[in-house]
Amino acid sequence: MSAGSKLRVTCTARPDSAKRMRHALAAFLDALEVDSDHCDDVLTATGEALANAIEHAYDGAGGRGTVALEADLAESGLSVNVSDRGHFIERDLRPDRGFGLRIIRSIAESVDISTQDGTRIHMTFSM
Repeated sequence: MSAGSKLRVTCTARPDSAKRMRHALAAFLDALEVDSDHCDDVLTATGEALANAIEHAYDGAGGRGTVALEADLAESGLSVNVSDRGHFIERDLRPDRGFGLRIIRSIAESVDISTQDGTRIHMTFSM
């Protein structure tokens, strides 16, 4: 693995964008020779964050917003950010929904959520 490696991808917030962004992250992790167990964890958590951003950030905006994915590999591990410029919405808990953040928190070593100027989910993973 090569510390100092970075990935930056920005796409229109449409459902098909999440798949392309996960593929870009998978190729980045593969190029860094990240083992498959770590790769699966990172892709699962990041996929949940991307799905949340795409589904919720731009309610009513007709897909006009963007979602950004950033990944940085450092000596201390992998840092992944998923961000949008939409509006964070507190939603009522529903028994059939709302597992994304729980999944992310159970996989990532740390999770920080900022809701200023959009929403940014910062995740770290040990490598």
